[in-house]
Amino acid sequence: MNASRPQLDTISQPSIAHFDVRALESNPSTPGSSNWRRSLIALEAPDTAVSLPPIDGGFHAYAYLASAWMFELLVWSLPFSYGVFLNYYTTVLFSPDDSQLNLLPLVGTLSSGIIYMASLLVLPFILRYPGQKRNISLLGLVLCVAGLLGSAFATRPTHLLATQGVVYSLGATMMFFPVATYLMDWFSVKRGLANGILFTGTGLGGIVVPFVAEFLLNRYGQRIAFITLAAIFGGLALPAFVYAKPRLPVAQISAASAVDTSFLKNQVFWIFFIANIIQALANFLPGIYLPSFANDLNLSTTSGTLALALMNATSMPGLILIGGMSDKLDLRLSISLSTVGSALAIFLVWGFTAKLAPLLVFACIYGFFSGGFSVLWPKFIGVISKDDPHLYSTLMSLFIASRGLGNVLSGPLSTTLLKHSPLYDKAGFGYGLKGYGPLILFSGCGMLASTVAVCYPYFVGKTIDVSIPLARRPVLMRRLTDE
Repeated sequence: MNASRPQLDTISQPSIAHFDVRALESNPSTPGSSNWRRSLIALEAPDTAVSLPPIDGGFHAYAYLASAWMFELLVWSLPFSYGVFLNYYTTVLFSPDDSQLNLLPLVGTLSSGIIYMASLLVLPFILRYPGQKRNISLLGLVLCVAGLLGSAFATRPTHLLATQGVVYSLGATMMFFPVATYLMDWFSVKRGLANGILFTGTGLGGIVVPFVAEFLLNRYGQRIAFITLAAIFGGLALPAFVYAKPRLPVAQISAASAVDTSFLKNQVFWIFFIANIIQALANFLPGIYLPSFANDLNLSTTSGTLALALMNATSMPGLILIGGMSDKLDLRLSISLSTVGSALAIFLVWGFTAKLAPLLVFACIYGFFSGGFSVLWPKFIGVISKDDPHLYSTLMSLFIASRGLGNVLSGPLSTTLLKHSPLYDKAGFGYGLKGYGPLILFSGCGMLASTVAVCYPYFVGKTIDVSIPLARRPVLMRRLTDE
């Protein structure tokens, strides 16, 4: 929509009418243009017509984006800063001989993994009851604050698993995704760029939260730290609800419709889906272990926090660049830039890191490239669904949930990799430092393997035949069919 000539969009049931009001009023050659305009609207648009703000621009679109950005920052910055919490838990809060110590990495992967996976429940529900999105988001805020307050009084790793790992994550899912679904209302042509900007909230939160959490934990201890974080979370979230609203009028309940599962036969879907799981298995491991890795290099605690903050900081320009590229260039270029760039950073920089400088270089390079993969989801879905809003929601929930699955599985997998390393303490750099060698190799190989997504054009239009030939069906089934 041309910003210099704003239009009045009127939406109604069952018809839609569009009028360029300013053009009618500014044309003196049109006799009685003002009366004619009112007559035309009276004839063409029913009484229930609603004026809509412009799409892809204007105050309301950007106000929504700013509100959603704040939700993004709050919800994701804590899980993406978990490396700081993990380092505190393993070095200060719990004894190295604690039998539940192996559960602590799982707290981190659950805290983000459940947010992704629970979307499979939240997204279908809000699609069925769109009028409840705001109430669900508010309930999610309550659960997030409750999870943080519960973590303040946790005395065992299992307590943290329940509060920081489960309660907070369920609340974050309910708080974030109803608001995120409005993005399709407000942005169309600029959707890739808008997604990139939205996701930078995680990056900025990931810069600030690690230092805030480290300061609070080391200065005041677990209890005061989590109570303070809960107060900040609630204080910043509540004002953001003002403009976190849809562009289109929302029905209280939408007609139930059968889920279109035809995409399961689409080979392109499976290429993207499998690549997404593989990328998720590798993507979160560096962020979880960087502070502990720095500690094992005998660097200061602040060094690990700085590396984590830099990783989150450099993800912001990476998200905008890769998201913007996907709007204008071949999608395969954006995929390759994210996956191959991340793999090279892991293999060539993290694997040979022995001092602070290369650790910070790795954090910057990896942060820039790795986060861009998830910003490509709308483009993946666009290839499959062609902007069908119902199918879009279904596919988005599947991509989000599969990322969560990979994330959750990476927790226990990483614990196993760290324990069984043939290079354990065989060298002073990354590959030989304690058990990090297999972890580094797995992360790099996972990122490289997810590049399989670039093969999608070769599968466009191809489907998977799920029918069973008659000759291969069981004899009893053939007899029942014949009868």
